[in-house]
Amino acid sequence: MDGIVITAAVILAAVALIEVVTLFLARPDPAAPPYIELLPVFGEDRQFPRRIEYLGKRCGGRTSLIIVDISANEQQLELCRRLAEESPDTVIVTMAELEGALREIFLLRNG
Repeated sequence: MDGIVITAAVILAAVALIEVVTLFLARPDPAAPPYIELLPVFGEDRQFPRRIEYLGKRCGGRTSLIIVDISANEQQLELCRRLAEESPDTVIVTMAELEGALREIFLLRNG
């Protein structure tokens, strides 16, 4: 029985060491493009409050969220503004501003 416990402990320690090395020493390729999530907002979207709540739970850090106001109503825009206040990687743009926002994100991150 002791042999099984020791073997399991050694395997667990090896996996933990690999995770630590990967987490702290592995650097992403600087040429890799940034991850961007794009959320178009239509006034007719009845599921929008659920969509924005879902994104709010998992936003931030590794991706940028661009919310595109296509035909949003005032309630939807208020939900978007709240999310943008809580997440610094979230921007709200119109269709006319979308190209500029994408250009800014790609140029800033890829130098």
